[in-house]
Amino acid sequence: MAIEVLMPVITQAGEDGVVTAWLVDEGARVSVGTLIAEVQAEKVAEDIAAPADGIVSGLVPINQPVPQGQPICRILESADAPIAPAAVAAAPRAGAPAGTRVVASPAAKRLAQELGVDLSRVTGTGPQGRVSEADVAAAAEPGDGAAAMTGLRAVIARNMRESAARTAAVTLTTRAEVVGPVPGEITAWVISCAAKALKDHPYLNGTADGDRFVAGEDVHVAVAVQTDEGLVAPVVRDAAELTVHEIADTLRQLAERARSRSLSASDFADATFSVSNLGGYGIDAFTPIVNPPQVAILGVGALRRLPVFDDAGDVVARASMTLSLTFDHAFVDGAPAAAFLAQLRKLLEAGSTAG
Repeated sequence: MAIEVLMPVITQAGEDGVVTAWLVDEGARVSVGTLIAEVQAEKVAEDIAAPADGIVSGLVPINQPVPQGQPICRILESADAPIAPAAVAAAPRAGAPAGTRVVASPAAKRLAQELGVDLSRVTGTGPQGRVSEADVAAAAEPGDGAAAMTGLRAVIARNMRESAARTAAVTLTTRAEVVGPVPGEITAWVISCAAKALKDHPYLNGTADGDRFVAGEDVHVAVAVQTDEGLVAPVVRDAAELTVHEIADTLRQLAERARSRSLSASDFADATFSVSNLGGYGIDAFTPIVNPPQVAILGVGALRRLPVFDDAGDVVARASMTLSLTFDHAFVDGAPAAAFLAQLRKLLEAGSTAG
């Protein structure tokens, strides 16, 4: 009898995850609770333990996308396990004295086999020259410096392409000219105002379930956070019920945990809307991509002081920012989306008193 070990549902069933490391070899005997793999989906990592005693079989390749909820290996009872082939001695390193063996982790050996890398030509950077997965990956990169898109980066790229293919995306832009005081926490302020506006415009606050729109009971805003390993979007929960300062505190905590890779799957769950602020990079406007199953995302540009005409016709300097709302036209028409953007602009133009 075989027991399947599944890729856990970290973000959403059916979306891809990857095995980033196998902690056991094919044919290894394990006990229930033994850690056998590390997996990752959308920057969220989890350890996988053996659900039963037995022999590990059918390990999927490292960095090969596997739908969440689908098998990554099997645990066989001893009677079902195939007879393991005789062990083959590791090849000596090139130029090394005869009899020298390559010391490599099981994951590194498997990755080397998948990528066609000769371990004897890889310089190990681990203890006592142990070859790691990173060493194998570096050795497999093309000589012209162009690295292949693999693993989690490939999963993210495919998800973005699928979003573009499945979404009838439309982007509306407007400019908010802030009359009132501008708070120091720009992103938190925008999230607060957007959450309040979404309470009055629930058709943008929710998720798609096939051809059906499921309105969110509360406003949970996913916020783009840049890390050294890429972009993540943890969630500020119940954003409409929080003050600007509370949202700012939440954002700081999420950013710290994102950069230390300590976010959990619950930090990404139940998002009903997204905000991406590139103003800190000096970007004035951009077209954000909807992150399914959500149906809308707000892009925030740089806050700049620009000369504008006031109601009396005089030229005055005001803080101004461009807002870009991308939404799925299959679920939301242009006029309702424009009404949300207009209300958001009004809240922002009132300044920090709105937060």
